[in-house]
Amino acid sequence: MPYIDFKSVVKKVNLKPGGKKEIVLEVSDNGLDGKLDSLSEMIDCKVDVSMESLIVNYNVTINAKTNEPLKTYKVDDKGVVSEIKPQGEQIEADLGLPQEKVPTKEQTEQAELEVIDEFITSGMSPSYDDLPYDFQSIIKRKYEGETYMKMASELGISSGKIVELVDEYRKRVAPLAMKWNEWRQGKDKAEPQNGKAEAIGDNPQPEAKKENDGDSEQGNDSQSTGGSDDSDGAAASVDKEALEQFILSGQAPIFADIPFDFPSLLKRKLAGETWMQIANSIGESSTKMQSAWSKYKKLVAEHMAKSNNDGEQGAA
Repeated sequence: MPYIDFKSVVKKVNLKPGGKKEIVLEVSDNGLDGKLDSLSEMIDCKVDVSMESLIVNYNVTINAKTNEPLKTYKVDDKGVVSEIKPQGEQIEADLGLPQEKVPTKEQTEQAELEVIDEFITSGMSPSYDDLPYDFQSIIKRKYEGETYMKMASELGISSGKIVELVDEYRKRVAPLAMKWNEWRQGKDKAEPQNGKAEAIGDNPQPEAKKENDGDSEQGNDSQSTGGSDDSDGAAASVDKEALEQFILSGQAPIFADIPFDFPSLLKRKLAGETWMQIANSIGESSTKMQSAWSKYKKLVAEHMAKSNNDGEQGAA
């Protein structure tokens, strides 16, 4: 029996005679690599289809006067997200005064499903009294291939109900997940520059730059020829598509502190799998893999930028 799974975009739902509907899906160039034969076998056959949106729509309450969210969040150094109480509201609470009534409106925001699910499975998402289920376990098991129907049966609820509960929980934690993801990306960017350069054999010359601390900052920038700032700028100029093609070509260097075979994993990602699915398949944390992927891309980009600069100098 042929079986395939792939990511797609729902483009149209056409109404046809006899109460039938025609669904038009759009798939990326490599989304059906190696799967077309199986798909062809399914033409005019009955198939079982289930679809889940990769985008989560959630509502944020906005202050109608300032157009700013009523709730804002902060993340501590361990990745725990908590709500920031506005100063005026905190003073009112301390003095026992009634809260000022602020005109509000609802604004719809969007988040990637993968980011929200990574936040939930990281163990950092909160629990709610009116949603008394282990959503971390439910979502992990879903990515491991278990069906909502099986998990719903264990919980004594319908499969439709468990989907409704998961959807509600994702929407509720979405603002926290976005703040957590922002914190996670900031951590990646804050990694020491000299550590990254040493991993690919570069000489960032940090000490040489420190010797000029007595000079003006402008003078240091204009006289620098091999500092990490130049390396970062060149790496940032590397095109994303060119970077991925270089990684897939097998020419990217191997880094001792990167424990994953990203050329192989990137092929799976471009074929439609999510980083969470890939991480689960090899028994790793998706958060750890995402962090390593971010670091790996920076190292490869620096390597490409350095190689390009060396080539230009050689040509001159």
